[in-house]
Order: sequence, then C-alpha cells, then structure tokens
Amino acid sequence: MAIRPICPSAQQCANRDVRIKLLENEVARLQGLDAIRDDVANLLQEEIAELTRKLRAVGEATKGDQFRRAKIVISKALHPNNFEGDAVQQRMRGDIFREVWPQIEGIERGQT
Repeated sequence: MAIRPICPSAQQCANRDVRIKLLENEVARLQGLDAIRDDVANLLQEEIAELTRKLRAVGEATKGDQFRRAKIVISKALHPNNFEGDAVQQRMRGDIFREVWPQIEGIERGQT
C-alpha cells in the first residue's frame, strides 16, 4: 500500500494554508466583535439601571411632594390659627387638627 502525502500537490498545500489563515483571521475578527458586543451590552445594562434609579427617585419625589402639599392643605383647613370664625367652629377645627396632625406626622416618619 502506498503512503499518501498530506497534500497531493504543493498548490493544494498552499491553498489549504491560506484557507486556514483566512479562517483563523475570521475567528479573531468575530471574537473581537463579540467582545465589543459584550461591552455595549454591559454599557446598556448600566444605563438601564441608572435610568431605573432616576425614575424611582422621581416617583418618590412626586409622592413626597404630594404628601407635603396635602399636609399644607390640611393645616390651612384645620389649624385653629388659620381660621377666622366663631369660637365653636375654631375649637372644633382645633380638636380635629390635634387628633389628626400627630397621625399625619407619624405617616411622614414612616410609622404608619
């Protein structure tokens, strides 16, 4: 039995070597693109996380602002110093204010 050479001709060996080199270069190029894709994906994940944090902060600020404005309205409506009227109404509003205001402050502190 005859031994077959790896490359039957010099031209085929050269072509094979060129093809191998081209494929190796393509693999290296694709690996570089994959690394770039990973970097872009990480940057986008960080941006999503930052935007999510900002969105939550805006939501919390809006809730806090609404609560603050509600406190002002309640204070203006019920605090005895902010109401001019007869003594009975002033006393009644004062009683309601003294009952409600500690609860509002407790909610603000996160107790209820």
